[in-house]
This record gives sequence, C-alpha cells and structure tokens, in this order.
Amino acid sequence: MMRRLAWLIVLAAAAPTLAGGASHWTHTSEAEFKKGKFHNVVATNLGDLKLSRATKTLLEHDARVSSVYALAEGADGTIYAATGPQGILLQLKGDKVSTFATLEDQNVFSLLIDHDGRLLVGTGGEQGRILSLDPAKPADKPLEIFKADKVQYIWKIAQTADGFLYVATGPEGQIFEIKPDRAASVVLDTKENNILSLISDGKDTLYAGTDPNGLVYRINRKTKEVFVLFDAPEAEISALVLDAKGNLYAGTGQAGDADEAGDAEAGESDESGRPQSADTVPLPSTRPAEPRPVPRPDPAEPDAIPRATPQLMVHGPQATDLPVDPPARTQVALQPAPIPPPSVRPSTDASMPPGARRMPPAMPPTPRSAEGNAIYKIEPNGFVTEIFRQQVLVLALIEKDGTLLAGTGSDGLVYQINPATEETVALAKADPKQVMSLLVAKDGRIVMGLANVGGIASMASGYAAEGTFTSPVLDATQVSRFGKIHLQGTLPAGSKLTIATRSGNVQEPSDTGWSKWSAEMPAAEYLQILSPAARFFQYRLAFASADGKVSAVVDQIDVAYQMPNLAPQVKTIRITAAPEAEGGRMPMQPNPAMMQPGAAKQPPRGRMRLVNWEATDPNNDVLEFSLYFRSGSRGPWVLLQDKLKEAQAIWDTRGVADGRYWVKVVASDVKANPRSQGLEAVRISDPIVVDNTAPVIGDLKVTRTGQTVKIQATVTDRTSAVAAVDYCIDSKDEWQALPASDNICDSPEEGVAVTIDSLAAGAHQITLRASDDHGNQAYEAVEVVIEAPSR
Repeated sequence: MMRRLAWLIVLAAAAPTLAGGASHWTHTSEAEFKKGKFHNVVATNLGDLKLSRATKTLLEHDARVSSVYALAEGADGTIYAATGPQGILLQLKGDKVSTFATLEDQNVFSLLIDHDGRLLVGTGGEQGRILSLDPAKPADKPLEIFKADKVQYIWKIAQTADGFLYVATGPEGQIFEIKPDRAASVVLDTKENNILSLISDGKDTLYAGTDPNGLVYRINRKTKEVFVLFDAPEAEISALVLDAKGNLYAGTGQAGDADEAGDAEAGESDESGRPQSADTVPLPSTRPAEPRPVPRPDPAEPDAIPRATPQLMVHGPQATDLPVDPPARTQVALQPAPIPPPSVRPSTDASMPPGARRMPPAMPPTPRSAEGNAIYKIEPNGFVTEIFRQQVLVLALIEKDGTLLAGTGSDGLVYQINPATEETVALAKADPKQVMSLLVAKDGRIVMGLANVGGIASMASGYAAEGTFTSPVLDATQVSRFGKIHLQGTLPAGSKLTIATRSGNVQEPSDTGWSKWSAEMPAAEYLQILSPAARFFQYRLAFASADGKVSAVVDQIDVAYQMPNLAPQVKTIRITAAPEAEGGRMPMQPNPAMMQPGAAKQPPRGRMRLVNWEATDPNNDVLEFSLYFRSGSRGPWVLLQDKLKEAQAIWDTRGVADGRYWVKVVASDVKANPRSQGLEAVRISDPIVVDNTAPVIGDLKVTRTGQTVKIQATVTDRTSAVAAVDYCIDSKDEWQALPASDNICDSPEEGVAVTIDSLAAGAHQITLRASDDHGNQAYEAVEVVIEAPSR
C-alpha cells in the first residue's frame, strides 16, 4: 500500500496542470463511424455499430477473373457466375467453385435460366451475343441465338411467360425482342448509349434504365407504346426491381470522385435524428443514486452489466505497471434487437471494358443531384420518392417481401432498405469493394458476385461470430489525460461487447511508438480509460455473438479527455477614437475608417478612446480581462478596468494629463480552472498620445496700411504638432487656410502670416483658428478699423 501511494504521489507531481473542463470526442453518426476500420462490423444509417452478416469467401482470387457481373441459379441449385475479362463461366455447388465453360467472348455480362432450363449467356466485347448452353452438357459447343449489327454489349436478358426474350444492349441504346422461333426485332431504339437494366412485370410491361441520361422507360411490348417514367438526376440507372404491389425501384450508378476514391469519407447529411421504428430498443440504465444512510443492493435487472469490472493494468512507459481500482459502474441493461430477414445485375463501373463509358450524351445533360447515388421508388401512379442515398454506386438490387437489398461500390457494402420505415441497414462489407451482383439462393444464402478482385462470397442470415471496429486516430492537439468512455446501445443475452484503448504521441499508430492495447474491458455505460496521457488516442470495440442470432449495438461513443491548461493568447490591441456619447450612450464599435488595411495611420482624435483586442484560449476557457495604462515607458501601471467579459472597453482620457501613454491587456483563465492553476497572457499596445489641450496663438502683430491689414502670429502646442491654421473675416463661416512660414504644418510651433487687402471702410474682426493633430482648436480675434479714404 505504501509503495502504491508513493507511486501515485510521483505521478501527481509529474502530471501537467490540467484545464478545469473536459473535452469530448463523440461518435454517433454513420459518417463519423465510417472514418474507422471495420472487420465483420457495419455502421447503419441510423448511426449504429453492430456485427455484419456472417460471410464466407467462396472464390477469393482467380487470375482469369476481375469481375463477377451476374449470377443465376438452376433448378438443381447449381449457381452460375458470369465473369470478365476472359469469358469464364463459373459454377457453384455448395461452397465449391469450378469452371463450367470458357467462351470466346471477352466478358459475360448477363445470365438467365430460360423456361426450358437452358443457360442463356449475354456477352460483350467486339460483338455482343446471346449464347445458349445446356447445364447438363457443359462440353457441348454453345449455341448462338442472337447477335446484331452495332451491338457490343448484352447488358440484360429478360423472358416473359410466353417465351419471348427481351435484350438490353449497347452502345446504341436498343431493346430487342426475340421470339421463340429466334426471329429478332427492335422494340425500343433510344438516343441513349446503353440500356443497362431491364425487367418484366410478368405480363406485357417492360421497364428499362439507361445511360448516360438516367432515364426509366416503360414499354408495352404488345402495343409498342413507350413512356419515360422518370428522369433521374444521376447519369445511369444501373438496377431495377419490382415489388408485389407494383412499385418500381431504380438504383443509380453514376461514378464520381467520391466513388472512385474507395474509402472516401461520407459527407455530412443535413438530416439529424432517426425515424421511429418498432425495432428501436432503448438502453435502460441505473443512474448514480443520491447518497443514502443505508446502502441498498443493486436492483435486479435482466442482462445487466456488472457495475465493476476486473482490475486492469495501466500500460505506459513506466517500468512497473500500476494496478488501478476500477471506478464504480452503472448498470446497463441491453435488450435484444431482432435481426432483419435476409433478401436479394451487371453494371457499369471502372472495371468495364473500353467503350462502356462511350460517347457524349445524345441529349442535353440532366442537372446532377446531390453527392452519391440513390434508389428511387416509383409508384404505379408515377409518384417518385428517394428512399436511399449514399456515396456509393448502386450496382445490384433485389427485393423480397417488401425489403430491398442493394449491392454497392466503392466500399463493398450490402445494404438492406425498408421503404415502409425509411430504415437503411448495412448488412455486410466485401473486401473487394464492389458488389456487382446479388442472388437469393434456394438454400437461403445470399450469394454475392464481386469485382476489383473478382470473387464470390456468400452471406448467411445470421450475424458473424465476431468482429471489431477500430476508431480513427483522435487528436487532442496536446498531451492530455483521458477520462471515461460513455457507451450507449443494446447488449442482448448471447452477445458480447468489450472495449480496449491505446494512446501515443505520434500520429501514425505503431506497436513501438504507442502504448499497448489495454486489456479488453467488458462493456459498461461508463468505463475508465486506462491508457497513459498522450496527444493521440484510439479505441477498439470487439463484438461477439454466441449463436449468430443477436448482436450488441452501439449507437453512441463519447470519449472524455482533459488537455493541460494552456495560457491564453492576446493577439492584437487596437486603440481608436470612439464617437462621442449620443443621448448618454457610448457606441462600442471601432471606427471602420481607422481600421482599413493599408490606410495611412492617423492618431486617434477626441477624448474618448475605444480599446479592443483579440484574445483566444487553446482550452476554450472563458476569459476575464483587466486593462491598465501607464505614462511614459517606465511609469507604473495603473489599473483602468478589471473583470471585463468582452474584449473591448472605453477609455475617457479626460481623466489623465496630456502625454504619451501605453495600454496593457491581461487575459486570465483563472475563473475556469482550479485555484492556483489559472494562467494569464499580457499584451502591451503601441504608444498613443493623449492631447486634450488646444494650441496657443500668441505673438500677435497687426499692421494696417490704408485698406490693407497684415497679421503675424506664432502657434504653439505643448503635446502634439500644429495641424492647421486658418482665418475668417467678420465671423463669416468662410474659413481660409493659412500656410506656415515654412509652408508645412508639422511641428509644435509654427509661424503664420496673412495679408488682407481691400477691406471696406469701417470696423472688422479677423479671427485666427489653430488646430492640433488631435482635433483641439484655439481661436484668437483681432479688431481693426479701416478709415474711409479722404476726398
């Protein structure tokens, strides 16, 4: 005990003085969480962190495959995968991936199992074709059933109940109809470059999405009537899907700087809060109780996290680890949140062959939308609603039971969107960063075709067994002491959540430059951070699920830290003339004319001076100011005003003698810090001259000759320079400037002379007016009598 007490005393003596208030890093939105690193953990649009769906990589790397564009499942459960750029058709049986066929064409963009059970393959390259293969006879030569002039890409194939095939093509933007006898004709010929997406309602209506003007067409295949349902702000309609109520969903895949950046940070949304949901589970927490004479046991709550955690060790540069008694914890009862049900196209992106981003638009470009891409809901009556927007490419879209699944790039996320509740949940994250195609398999799995590094993965209906979220490096800007982490969320039975932290004084975290990760601390509402004081900080959340049915959810993380108390800064002091009081009120604003950059520096005029200054505090402490003045460069400082809250004050200089003065501002954060720990900053102004005394006009000499009067005088000022001398005759407000004897008024003593001719006979009063640099004025009048000329 004595050894521990001595060690604590040493630590306290070495610790820096700390500011009184705590600062906080708070993460509560999807955009904030996205700056961290994820492993089997996802961030939802509601600002929740939780385990992703359990995923398994089935095809990790094949040198022949860069993209898996489409997936289709046969009657026997075999899943076929269309790939590029070497025309490989893959097959998936269970978890085993093998080559089904190798085609002459460069890319396979679309797949369809037709009514006869044959595999139809849409290709792309120099010539787009549709090939038919018998799944039972993979060695047989594919049968060509369609090709056409100027068709290079078969983006999509759809079949109707009567056996007709409809083919979406590029780069001429056409849809072809292929009858059961293989006779082909054009159903739709647009001015677009590509028909990227195509679906049938099972009857007589087709829907198509285009590039580069983002149009959604409705086509009656019987009457050939065509109607544009929607003109999207984005360039490409990359995916279309219908639900049971006839609502059409259109996903956009317009590439942009944010999409091509890969892990670019998500932009902040203008929206705040979250929509109401029946699945939202509050986090009940027992708040610290007021002290009572008789202690009571903790209330019994289901799934409560213990208030205390096991003793942990502080890791730092010390030779000996210091055991720390953990502080009391508040209980957190976290309830299970139901796991959403599982649900589930080729697309254009940076991995497409040359020509996919083709010619300039044939139509005037549509005004572009906000950042990212969207999914639009188009109701049967034509009303359009945006139900999803993220900085991703929507590359694949499927619907099941009113819920959408969207495969995206460039972060490789699979989103679940519930249009009814406006909720978006990120289910899983694929490492290749492009989810090109999605398929709901008969066994309940969701199969994903991936790009960048071509691969195939499956996503189960349950959560991953474990996952981690590592925060971005957080910068306190100064070596700081860390307080507690405040967690909010849910922790159902069968789930586990722990947190570890580390710190360092170099921005890039490393095993040698940072402290070790602390021991994993079981989740509690408030957890003491055990990492040593440092400038940079990271936390890591570890999630686990025993059976994959539930996951802990974290919707807010608040990290408290305390910077050393740093001294305030007074950056500037300005002293300007304050307008004289009007109606008993003194304006508190500086004279703009005196503060324009580059303007000639003029001495402040008048007796009222406005002193203002710019002061800041690195800790954002509330500052208090004191104002001093002194006469001469060595005089004692005299307190003018103290306990000022604003960074300005009025100085009435009528209370001091004329002379040269300095002003001092003292900024203090004493009130914002514990006793004896406050700091001050001082700044002294440039010298200013106080001159409230008018010049003196003396040594007057008047000479009269006939109708001519000559006046000579000397003007002196004891503090500043004489600025101007002028005169008027007979009190008329017509002042005439007089030159100094040396032709410039620039010194405390100036001689002047004036000769006035042709004065009328009679009495006259000639008044001299002298002004100094500070606007003080003196007057002196001379009376002369001009006699009438004799006859």
